[in-house]
Amino acid sequence: MNRDRSIIVGIDFGTTYTAAAWADTLNPSHIEVIKNWPTAGAIVSSQVPTEIAYEPNDRERFSWGYNIKPQSEKIKWFKLGLEIEQDKLVLPLNPTPVEIVCDFLAGIYKHVMFTLDRRVGGGGTLGQPAVVSFALTVPAIWSDTARKKLQEAAIRAGLGRTSPPKIFSEPECAAIHALRDLDDVNRLRDKDRILVCDAGGGTVDIITYDVIQTTPLKITECTAGNGDYCGSTFIDREFERLLLNRIGTYYNNIAPLHMQQAIKNFEAAKAAFRDDPEQEAFYVNVPTLGDIEDAGIRSGNLLITRTELRSLFDPAVSRILDLIKAQTKELPSIDLILLVGGFGESEYLYQRILGWARKCQRKVLQPREASTAIVRGAVLKGLEATGYCKSQITRRARKWYGVTINELYIEGRHLAEDQHLYLDTGQVHAKNHIRWLIKKHSFHRDFRHLGPWTDNLVSCASEVPPSRLEAPAVKLCTITSDLSHLKKKSFDRHWRKFQPYYTARYTLCLGLQDDNLTFRLEYEGQQYGVAYVDFD
Repeated sequence: MNRDRSIIVGIDFGTTYTAAAWADTLNPSHIEVIKNWPTAGAIVSSQVPTEIAYEPNDRERFSWGYNIKPQSEKIKWFKLGLEIEQDKLVLPLNPTPVEIVCDFLAGIYKHVMFTLDRRVGGGGTLGQPAVVSFALTVPAIWSDTARKKLQEAAIRAGLGRTSPPKIFSEPECAAIHALRDLDDVNRLRDKDRILVCDAGGGTVDIITYDVIQTTPLKITECTAGNGDYCGSTFIDREFERLLLNRIGTYYNNIAPLHMQQAIKNFEAAKAAFRDDPEQEAFYVNVPTLGDIEDAGIRSGNLLITRTELRSLFDPAVSRILDLIKAQTKELPSIDLILLVGGFGESEYLYQRILGWARKCQRKVLQPREASTAIVRGAVLKGLEATGYCKSQITRRARKWYGVTINELYIEGRHLAEDQHLYLDTGQVHAKNHIRWLIKKHSFHRDFRHLGPWTDNLVSCASEVPPSRLEAPAVKLCTITSDLSHLKKKSFDRHWRKFQPYYTARYTLCLGLQDDNLTFRLEYEGQQYGVAYVDFD
């Protein structure tokens, strides 16, 4: 294996579609988007449907993407199950969303490695010529728990064989690619302020950056950003409601497989919609319906007027506009709006944002290849570790992070219910208090018998966090550290009732790397890492 040569694979794991791209450090300027997806006859593109179908009564056998047979029962939108509670989604209880994601990514991994072997492996084993590293993207509004679930699923799927897959923010990746790809007319200038609207299938992220320097690229987040679940899949759900209202009891006669095909057929009308007065009618085929004159259906083709189709778009589009307006109200001096992501290619969404932006004298751009901007940016981010296309991004923490601690109890300052007597030291402490931090802070631990100990990491999204563990602060994860390999003479010794006890004064270091939490423990100037991090 040639460790001087690396291949970086980016995967934009989307709610409705997934994209993959790669670049070789021998030719890093060339990013190739994978398009040769396995298919059972469907026409393929640069993105593969984020869908999977299991064989009846056999979870070990499944098909995915374009390779699913028309008669198979598909599972889709399962990415949302990593963040949203499962009972709020139409997903099976078995397998779990994490298991579905793992299986889907395993299919992606196998095909990516097959493609790379053909491109650069010369028909042999790819492991001989290069190290392959993976980078996945996630919505900026995702929780740390959801990010961890995705990374664990990716590792189980095979993506972490040489190193753990990196997790990058979707709008950040889109920004890096789009800002590098702007033409001479729209080229960046120092001190420009740019809002990135990453509109995907499930989520929409809004983040604004200040351009500090164009060469090399240095940008900084102006604010922590905002976002919501208002992507294009919610238009599909509005279509299902429209169909139910139009055909009434006939709706119950549509088999799940035929409803899936109807939604797939609806995507053509959705992609074509631009609210053009010259096009007043759209037709969507709903298999097996036949003729229902009162519902506007002939030969299974459902008539949707321009007004009706606009009404399906408007809840999601209006919410996106609200998010953009909220950001521009907070940061009024925005020069440019970049519209990226799969939904970001919608002509109707672009026209609605442009109509509002013109009144504010702001420019709106849909970069070239907007739907693959995220995955191309993920490759660029991955290449940075090799020294190519360095960029510097300053981020803002979206939450307070801290650990629960026990303080020496002071009557009148602490609640009586928080009192706790430590038998080793004879001291009374107040439980459930929080020490807020973002980088590192010093702690001490008293013990008689040395073993692993735990710290509870908590988070809070409010402007002013509480001083004890109560709403709106929530427990995020448990950090288990272990210094039991050290001898007791390494710690401070004390005496109580002729019995020794010890104190470990350590530093818990918490950081943000590429918008992901990192942990390590330091003691006496040495870094020992963290034994285990268990997200709730």
